[in-house]
Amino acid sequence: MLVMYAAYFDESDDNDRAYGVGGFIGSQLDCVHMEWAWKEHILEKYDLKYFKASELEHGVGEFRKFRDDPNKTDARFSARERALFTEIKTKTVDLFLDAEYLVGFGAVVVLPDYHRLREEFKAAGYLLPRPYWFGAQIVYMEAGWAMNYVNEGEPKSRYSYVSPTYDNQEEYKGTAKRIFDQYRKKNPLWSKWLLPPHYENDQDYIVLQVADNLVYEMRKLVIKDAFNEVRPERIAMTRLKERVAKVYKLNYAAMKSIMARPANVTKIEPEISNPSPLRKKPMRSK
Repeated sequence: MLVMYAAYFDESDDNDRAYGVGGFIGSQLDCVHMEWAWKEHILEKYDLKYFKASELEHGVGEFRKFRDDPNKTDARFSARERALFTEIKTKTVDLFLDAEYLVGFGAVVVLPDYHRLREEFKAAGYLLPRPYWFGAQIVYMEAGWAMNYVNEGEPKSRYSYVSPTYDNQEEYKGTAKRIFDQYRKKNPLWSKWLLPPHYENDQDYIVLQVADNLVYEMRKLVIKDAFNEVRPERIAMTRLKERVAKVYKLNYAAMKSIMARPANVTKIEPEISNPSPLRKKPMRSK
């Protein structure tokens, strides 16, 4: 029996320190259950049109209505505001941890390193791909690896495939398609399990909001490491590590290695590396 998987990805960018591409993979059934839970316990409970991690972080957008004074969103959080926003964030993490067989992964580009390498390429007469290119290479690799593992030893009639879905960012549609085509040519072993990517609105495909939450925390984790921040690791990321298989920090050395030989993407060591929960689930009966 064929089992279809789904993968949902989003981007997270502060335009200064780090840019991330990440999300999660799981069977379509598990993704549907995640969507139902998110809709009930996040969107409906707090009367939100959508969830965006950066808006929750700063109490703006959909979370502005919860401020003591919605017209002063630059004010420091009151004790009441902080307690409510912490409650919501905690619940988003709880829901992902409760989804036992969803697996998170992503890649984060360190932007100052990217700009340094871009200037070197420019001086040599070459154009460095955008940060999105590096992140997409990683998530395709991880999605393909996961499916290769699931299909290992299975007869052809039982093969599984994964359909990657991205948040509907117009500026990246053409780029993502080109990256996917390039990846398939250079990585035939793992890419054969990947269906072409497609793009959806995160209010129609609610699970894209889960991907947004994950990649936001991945970006914050790499910022802490790359810039030697003395503040403690964010509680959300500490807890999410239980369900995050890989997070890659793409610094100067990593990106230069990939540009020297694209196949080197498989040699980049991840910042976080955990066994994939996909290995534990009996996806089909014999």
